[in-house]
Amino acid sequence: MRKPPVWFWVIAAAFLIWNAFGCYLYVVEVTMTDAQYVVMYGEDMAAVRDLYPAWAIAAFATAVWGGLLGAILLLARRGLSATVFGLSLAASVVCFIPNFVSTPLREAGGSTFWVMPLIVVLIGCVQVWFSRRERVNGRLR
Repeated sequence: MRKPPVWFWVIAAAFLIWNAFGCYLYVVEVTMTDAQYVVMYGEDMAAVRDLYPAWAIAAFATAVWGGLLGAILLLARRGLSATVFGLSLAASVVCFIPNFVSTPLREAGGSTFWVMPLIVVLIGCVQVWFSRRERVNGRLR
């Protein structure tokens, strides 16, 4: 197995931080009260909070905790990280479906509702690509 260069560790650590932050946001999202939700996201978003389906919340959980596991596996130099990142990416796409198909959710999110889903999916694609590339380059077991 080839020894990874320093930039590998920097990128893997950045993935870990990104995914840990996603887990933090998930925990905050599912544990905050309605009053806290209004303060954080505003009245419009609070009014449609209950429209977000349970399956999408489950996909959100799968996406963030799967991403964290993928980052840990990458730091442990395990080839399985590519598969776990792929599952996390798929779950993130699923969790964003209501944002795009539900008119009330989309309207409450405002004109930039699509920005965060785009960033999350792009970073997810980079994580999958990077971990696959590193597996092919012999840096992962």
